[in-house]
Amino acid sequence: MKSKLLILLVSIAFTFGCSKESDQEVLQKNNSEDILVSREEPVSGNAFCTQVDLIAGQNYDSGNVEVAIDGENLLITYTMEGDWVLIATHLYVGDCAERPANNPGNPLIGQFPYATSHTQGTTSYTYSIPMATLPNCICIAAHAEVSGPSGRETAWANGLPYGGSSWAMYFEYCLSQCGF
Repeated sequence: MKSKLLILLVSIAFTFGCSKESDQEVLQKNNSEDILVSREEPVSGNAFCTQVDLIAGQNYDSGNVEVAIDGENLLITYTMEGDWVLIATHLYVGDCAERPANNPGNPLIGQFPYATSHTQGTTSYTYSIPMATLPNCICIAAHAEVSGPSGRETAWANGLPYGGSSWAMYFEYCLSQCGF
């Protein structure tokens, strides 16, 4: 009986280990088009364009949000510093007038088109978005749920006030700033 149970447990572990969807390439939907590839590790050798601090709990510099170009794709990378890790990421990249917000102007992160849960925690995560889908000048609202020395916190890429009564932020970026 014990050997049958052991075989069953090993079979289950093998099945789930092999069938788990890889975080290396995950397709998500945006306006009914498959336009997003997410990676756990940033791609090296890209044209680095800009970087802003990722502010956790309004007071802690927990890492950075970096913008780069890889061929025809805009890469947005969350990179954590010190003891901070990502638990979840939510990203809006697009026309500033179309940022998801409620009537008072607070962000609706549940409506951000790019989102990933990092249940095991990770120190770096990259979204790759085809630039052909974007206007030349865009708004980037990079939100994260992070865990670090002060506990679990909400984090935003440093920038302009998003609106409403929250401390949410976004920053503006023009693709031409990076030679595209």
